[in-house]
Amino acid sequence: MAAVVAFLAIGDLMVLYGALYCAVLIRTFAGQWFPILIAPHVFAGVAMAVPLLPLAYAMARLYPGYGLTGVERLRKRVLVSCLCFGSMILFDYLAQNGQWSRGILLVTAALSVLAIPVWDALARHLLVHWSWWGEAVVVVGPESQRRQLVAALTSHPELGWLPAAEFDLAAVAERVPDVDVALVALSRGMLGAPSWTDDLPYQRVVLVPEPGDMQTLWVSVRDLGTHLGLEMRRNLLVPWNQVVKRALDLVFGTVALILALPAIAVLALLVFVVSPGPVFFSQVREGLDNRPFRMWKLRTMRPDADAMLGALIAESGEARSDWNYSMKIRNDPRIIPVLGQFLRRFSIDELPQLWNVVRGDMSLVGPRPLPHYHLSRFEPQTQHVRRRVRPGITGLWQVSGRSSIPLAEQQRHDIYYVRNWSLWLDLYILGRTVLVVLSGKGSW
Repeated sequence: MAAVVAFLAIGDLMVLYGALYCAVLIRTFAGQWFPILIAPHVFAGVAMAVPLLPLAYAMARLYPGYGLTGVERLRKRVLVSCLCFGSMILFDYLAQNGQWSRGILLVTAALSVLAIPVWDALARHLLVHWSWWGEAVVVVGPESQRRQLVAALTSHPELGWLPAAEFDLAAVAERVPDVDVALVALSRGMLGAPSWTDDLPYQRVVLVPEPGDMQTLWVSVRDLGTHLGLEMRRNLLVPWNQVVKRALDLVFGTVALILALPAIAVLALLVFVVSPGPVFFSQVREGLDNRPFRMWKLRTMRPDADAMLGALIAESGEARSDWNYSMKIRNDPRIIPVLGQFLRRFSIDELPQLWNVVRGDMSLVGPRPLPHYHLSRFEPQTQHVRRRVRPGITGLWQVSGRSSIPLAEQQRHDIYYVRNWSLWLDLYILGRTVLVVLSGKGSW
């Protein structure tokens, strides 16, 4: 673990000093408009204060931070960085009467707040790839729930909890050497059981209810005397959160649409040349509170794609299997060769939906607006939960596997997003979207 902590801390220092160096360069370049001498003493103090940030990250338990989700790591990284730089600004103003360059300090802060979470995600990816990331844990509980939990931990190595042993509740669990964490997989009704967890010889015990039982993010423990309380913050019911989400959609959606218009125009012309017919595809989809709206995309399929679907599924067992698995078809022959495949692989065909975002039909992030035939395959409860938010250009299962995600996982991800929604979750998904789209992985 010491090597992992050193890797993260040294990497943080390099990123922070890189941000400071860039800030000095920017301020020096801006000297032609702001003719103020930039001497070393105006940023030397900032350089001396920068090592305080890794110390703050350590106090926030981000080194190494095993067991934290990407969303929680993002939230902690940003908040701790803002708090530290805010403290520097306040210290310089109150104790030094503004000796440090405010421009350099503010630019360093802005670059760090953006770069530190990116580095954190990259560092974890590298550590997982090198098999350096994670600590051993034991999993305790009934066999079926235990196996589900082990499978979940194994499929999410970025959490850093690596199952090393399993025990049934009826068995005598001897302590596994060098393991300090036990995860207890609970079945329904087990929270009211006697305090059998007292017999587990581990420093930390984490109770894990069955998947889908309750909200998982933004949950706080409450001491209610002799009772345990779990307070779940329902962020979607806070009006201010909805106002902020819509304002961000409007601002960033408008800017993105203006920037994307030339590309949309060129690509629409290419679609027309390669496959004569309508350059845009539109379809009525279900939106917030079950309100219908017309969603727009660049057309990537042949004009007669809908008519071909039934025959394709009936004639090809492989296509039928793919369709039943995820409502997508691998190597779909209906897609326009080369151009259509390119647009879909990198999700460029979705750019016209920025207009839907500006109109208020959609959000930048949310469950994808699905065709009726796809939505009808979802459970009624999933459909009900999805209607509580605007559909999005990107969503949680789009950054978790795209077309390769089966129907059951699609539903689980959509419900997770709605129940655990926050602006931090949206930022996390947007960041992941950039990486997933650039890689082109998971798109059929």
